[in-house]
Amino acid sequence: MSDKYFQASSTPSTTLPLPTDGKQERRRKRGGLFSSLFNTLNPSRTQGKRNLMPTVLAVLLWAALAYGGYAFAMHTLDKQQQFVNQRITQVQEKNQEQMKAMGEQLTLVQDEMSEVASGLAHIQEELQMTGETIGGTDKTKQALQERIDQLNTQLVDLKASLKKLEDAARAW
Repeated sequence: MSDKYFQASSTPSTTLPLPTDGKQERRRKRGGLFSSLFNTLNPSRTQGKRNLMPTVLAVLLWAALAYGGYAFAMHTLDKQQQFVNQRITQVQEKNQEQMKAMGEQLTLVQDEMSEVASGLAHIQEELQMTGETIGGTDKTKQALQERIDQLNTQLVDLKASLKKLEDAARAW
């Protein structure tokens, strides 16, 4: 018999040893991905020439991922900036429309206030001129005084409205 083959033994072992003709000694141990990369980068642990392909591929992959992430981030930021600019423009247009409406209301209130003031001045002049003529009638004086009081309250209300409108216009 040859030395390559083993004799069968009567041991209860379920595994049989494989023949060895030197193949086992020539086979190198395989490691994982990280150990392969480490062996590639560390020349003291490798034998012979180093293969630069894994290192170059790893660097290229890293650079591609970094550039892709940067491009995606820039694209997202540009979209957000466009949205923010669009919203700012819309708000500015709405503010200008509201300012225009407030200005129109303010001019209307000022016109009404000037009309009331001129009416009040006219009534006071008439009262001074007719005060001596009316003289003894309390009923007429009381009616005129009530009208003056009404006009004074309207004037106070209009001044308060004008103040509110001016404050609102300043706030915008």
